[in-house]
Amino acid sequence: MKRRKAVPLLTELFQEDTSNILEIMKAAKHEALNMERYLSWQELQYRKAPEGLTTAQWWLGIKLHRAQARQNIPLHSAKGQAFSYAPTQCIQQYLHLIDRKGGNMVLTDANEIFCDRERDKYLLTSLEEEAIMSSMMEGAVVTRSEAQQIIRDNRLPRNEHERMVMNNYLTMKMILENKDKALTPAFILSLHRSMVEGTLKTPEKAGALRSTEDKVCIEDVRTGDIIHIPPAADELPMRLEALCNFANGEDESEYYIHPVIRAIILHFQLAYDHPFVDGNGRTARALFYWCMLKSGYWLFEFISISRDIFNHPRYYYEAFLNTEEDENDLNYFIINQLKTILNSINDLMEHVRQKKDAKNAFQHILECGLPTLNSRQRQVLLYFIHHPDTYTSVTAHCRTYDVVRQTARTDLNKLEKLGLLYSENISREFIYRPKPNLKNLIQKIATELTDIG
Repeated sequence: MKRRKAVPLLTELFQEDTSNILEIMKAAKHEALNMERYLSWQELQYRKAPEGLTTAQWWLGIKLHRAQARQNIPLHSAKGQAFSYAPTQCIQQYLHLIDRKGGNMVLTDANEIFCDRERDKYLLTSLEEEAIMSSMMEGAVVTRSEAQQIIRDNRLPRNEHERMVMNNYLTMKMILENKDKALTPAFILSLHRSMVEGTLKTPEKAGALRSTEDKVCIEDVRTGDIIHIPPAADELPMRLEALCNFANGEDESEYYIHPVIRAIILHFQLAYDHPFVDGNGRTARALFYWCMLKSGYWLFEFISISRDIFNHPRYYYEAFLNTEEDENDLNYFIINQLKTILNSINDLMEHVRQKKDAKNAFQHILECGLPTLNSRQRQVLLYFIHHPDTYTSVTAHCRTYDVVRQTARTDLNKLEKLGLLYSENISREFIYRPKPNLKNLIQKIATELTDIG
């Protein structure tokens, strides 16, 4: 990350020539109301100012426009200044798209795909995805296929990286189980304990606020510059209580806060306060999910925001910095996360569409060519068609389809007898892998059985 220049304060900007303030405001209006972007001072410096204005005058005009709609929230910076945001047209547009796409458009397709055990199976997959990507953001070194098998086989993690993934998965399940309850400091501590247990150098810090002896600051890994100093440790109990009041709507201001905005602010504030020695980012994202599900956004059981953040980390961290540097303006982080949410919803919609198309096409082959297979066996084959490098086991089959071990063993052994899977014994557990060119094998067997019939 490039070394950042200090953002000039309004008091400093008014030291510029403001005799033509009306012209400044008029020239800055277009950028201030831009529906596509919300420029920071770091970005503005490299753009050409409107004719007749300096960059500082242009920034002053933008800031004055933004200030007109600014609303303080009951959460504060380490210096005691209120955080604030403005419900700009850009933000309102994103919220509308999230509400629309997260509602009827996806609901129709989701009901066709996510039914009964199929819904449970995809829920498992989505929890795995969020657990894996959130852990990888914090340094876990593990492949997606390895992490999935850790969770599906429910085996003990062999190292810290695997433990991070399993902890994250169990914490996401904990969120689902407590989505209808009010947020309390005790629950946040229990989330953190679940998230980091067995991964800290100081085990007693799991589920405990950092103390004054814990020197915590955020540094730029490239330059070594300190870019964020969180609030003092002795303030954390009070700040955690204020965070819960805000989350539960107990400290409502005079204006309405959209549930998605509230969830995003929870995410930001816990990461900003950095109340733990480690695991703050993972816990902050878990709080976001709790708030979304608490507010009725059931679709977020199936969405991973960490994947999009992992793919665009610079924008994520710059959004934090821009908010802190520019007088606690939360719009930077809010807009960044609204885009992330929309990208994640679009990914889900595309996945549902592809899954529906592929399922319909191949289901026809399985039903017509291999009518003796049950729905679980068909789902196993469909999964392996799209994930040929993975494997399953009796334990994983039991967990995925909620059947007893004998039923799972019968399901998988039949597929092996048909020549579609092969098994091997690893650590006293038989695992089943797809034969190479599985799709062609299925089509060949289906054709042969049809010809015999």
